Amino acid sequence: MKVLLTENGKSLLHSLRLSEEERALLEAAKQVAEEHHGLLADAPPLAGSQSAGFTFSAQESTWRGEVRLDRNEGSRWTSLVAVQNLAPERAYILRMAALFALVATIGWIGLALVCWFIAGRAVRPVAHAMDQQQQFLSAAGHELRTPLAVIRANAGAATRQLQQAQRYLAVIDGEAQRMGALVDELLLLSAGASARTRLRRENLAPDTFLLDFAESMEPLAKKQKRRLAVSLPGNAVPQVEVDAYRLRQLLTILVDNALYFAPLDSEIELSLVAKGGRVRFMVADHGPGVTNADKKRIFERFYRGQNAEGNPRHYGLGLAVAAELAALHGGRLWVEDTPGGGATFCLELLAVR
Repeated sequence: MKVLLTENGKSLLHSLRLSEEERALLEAAKQVAEEHHGLLADAPPLAGSQSAGFTFSAQESTWRGEVRLDRNEGSRWTSLVAVQNLAPERAYILRMAALFALVATIGWIGLALVCWFIAGRAVRPVAHAMDQQQQFLSAAGHELRTPLAVIRANAGAATRQLQQAQRYLAVIDGEAQRMGALVDELLLLSAGASARTRLRRENLAPDTFLLDFAESMEPLAKKQKRRLAVSLPGNAVPQVEVDAYRLRQLLTILVDNALYFAPLDSEIELSLVAKGGRVRFMVADHGPGVTNADKKRIFERFYRGQNAEGNPRHYGLGLAVAAELAALHGGRLWVEDTPGGGATFCLELLAVR
């Protein structure tokens, strides 16, 4: 800031040290005050005090000027002329504006990234569900194509060879039954959580239910040259609230799976354990077992483990249906290794309190 202070028109000591360039600048400010505000810095004020503030251009820059006249006691009066270069202030304002613009830009970018992340997380389950649905439909169509091809081939053969039509019709009937079972499984899997409301829950005794179930499965086991053994705990087992038909369907899947993999003349153990407010059904065989890699995916739809590949009567849906039924009952299903070799499938349900 440049300042010129005079008393009765004479410069004071401080103002005497001004350079020629500074004096020229102050003279320019006095001229602007005189021309635009009618204020003479070298003449006494007409009233007690007079002042004017303004901006002007000089020396290739913009300045803020201030001229003030004050009358003191008697005939004494003082004048003050001050100028300040606005370039540093404007540069500071421009820097702050650029900083605010940068902060705002970063803020908008950050907000956009957050919105993109949140939107991505919100849409991801929908995209995953749509992808699963597409895979489900594709796999279902592929699995239905095989029995349909068999039916068409046998129907054509039956029309050409009437003397063997009965044999072809039997094959067609068997494939139709397999297709019916497959469609039932597909409907259950497609229903998902909505099937929970259609469960007919009732309280039943797990030990009695397991004995009845084993008795009903015994003829099938004998037909396939395997044996069923039931192991029950010595103490009382709490009841479970389940849909008896669906629980039987779930255990049938597990026993059917064990009958396929268990060696001839081997024993399949059905056991029951109650612990910690939960009841666990277990189906154990002594077959080839389940590899660690397959344990992670064996309950996926249409997935066939290494030991199940090449089996024409397994679509890779049975264990997926079993896992879905377990989830509908609020339980969980997993597979463990049987001591000595084989696989043990465990179904755990909440006990009724």
